[in-house]
Amino acid sequence: MGSISAWGQTGSYPNRPIKIIVPYAAGGGTDSAARAISQKLGQLLGQPIIVENKPGASTQTGTLAVVKAPADGHTLLMGTANLATNVALFEKLPYDSQKDLKPVSLITKVPVYIFVPGNSNIKNVSDLIAQSKLTPDGLSYATPGNGSSAHLAGELFKYDSKSNIQHIPYKGSSEAATALIGGQVQLSFDNYGPVMSQVKAGNAIPIAIAMLTRSSITPNVPTLKELGYPMEAYAWWGILSPAGTPNVIIERVNSAIQIALKDPEVRENLQRQGVEIVGSTPAEFSEHIKKETTKWSQVTKQANIKAQ
Repeated sequence: MGSISAWGQTGSYPNRPIKIIVPYAAGGGTDSAARAISQKLGQLLGQPIIVENKPGASTQTGTLAVVKAPADGHTLLMGTANLATNVALFEKLPYDSQKDLKPVSLITKVPVYIFVPGNSNIKNVSDLIAQSKLTPDGLSYATPGNGSSAHLAGELFKYDSKSNIQHIPYKGSSEAATALIGGQVQLSFDNYGPVMSQVKAGNAIPIAIAMLTRSSITPNVPTLKELGYPMEAYAWWGILSPAGTPNVIIERVNSAIQIALKDPEVRENLQRQGVEIVGSTPAEFSEHIKKETTKWSQVTKQANIKAQ
């Protein structure tokens, strides 16, 4: 804590409440993550943090509000994987996410899993691929929406595994999970948090995680890498500031985030959502966004995915 009080060179920052803009409606994963860290972060920075929801246009509305805000560290963005994927999905964006925003810290990675219904005769990924090839129209897979991380993961898996699977987009994870357990689709690609209660009830089974290492939350679920498909796919959340924010403010917020992410209550809150807690330097987060943008641009081109 002493290190924070020693940052005299940031002048009077912060001298009023800080806003974290969430580019989604209240109640979703991004909103919950922002609220999970905001209280502790506010204590560390010495000002209350207000979480404000500005949903719309695949996160463009909320993102633009931060891009246009004064670059003084009092308005921050809870950025998501859309900062990378929107570049690939939309021909024109009202901002350049790599020029108009300054990364502060990656907060979490939210792995994509492959789920099957509890009563499915698909027991593993080999079954899935084999059955898909024996099904003329292919197996249908649900996702929380067109262009979502889960959808892009599904298309990358389809390409890598040469499986015959067909995408069915739903409006959000709860609709996709309902379709899965109701038997409308044979499998789904989604994050763990929204399907967790169905897994616990035995209605859905995760058969693989699209990460390079197993998750501590689901240690028995194999990675696609172990199964011969070394692909990584995850949603992510991180804090960004308008371009032009002084580096000293970026460093101060970053340091407070790293401390907040070690707090047991914050960790428990985030892990309850089935996410991997990360934390990073501003430079690491910047590099991460660049790599994700390149990777998903290739996948969208390959699968000819466009925003709907």
